[in-house]
Amino acid sequence: MAVISNKLTTQAPMTTAGLTGTQVLKFIDGARAYIKAVDSTATPVTTKSNGTTPSGWTDLGSIDGKVKVTYTKDRKEVRTGMDEVLRATYSGKKTAGFEFTLSQFDDVVLAALSGVTASTIQSGSAVSFGIGSEDIVQKALLMVLQNKLDGKEMQFYAPNSYLTFQIEDSGDSTVIKATADLPAFAWTGSGGTEAFFVVSDFA
Repeated sequence: MAVISNKLTTQAPMTTAGLTGTQVLKFIDGARAYIKAVDSTATPVTTKSNGTTPSGWTDLGSIDGKVKVTYTKDRKEVRTGMDEVLRATYSGKKTAGFEFTLSQFDDVVLAALSGVTASTIQSGSAVSFGIGSEDIVQKALLMVLQNKLDGKEMQFYAPNSYLTFQIEDSGDSTVIKATADLPAFAWTGSGGTEAFFVVSDFA
């Protein structure tokens, strides 16, 4: 019996060129999170960052692990008859969000994620944050992921997000886990459709 070797059995990558050139072999990403005030009009970054902080954004520092990008749609079913035969499906609730863990647990990250203005106890050495006094924190978010294999870059941009955070134990260190819930916005860059975030692909 012959040994079969083709793209089905070897899972050879596709050779189709996309809108930004050759498709990645595998996305082994280094990630970074950036934050700024809410954008009243969606304005994704138009250039590849290539490891530099995009203009107007605040760097949240080292990310511990990976960025989790979530987009889900609840599927609703239309069934009829005693046998409940499936006739159609439609989408119900849509949910989107980002999750990431920041390893530099210090005042810049606390101020950015909590929205609390620090009280100075001693200039240059001691400040205090009244955690719990804040309301919902709304910020624009930019998640930048660059492929270690070929340098290709993906940017996940949300002009508005509802931010919450947790202070967590990560083995030998204390970290801040940030969760961003994304409301829909009108994306006029592609026909004025509703969107949660914009994905930009840079070769």
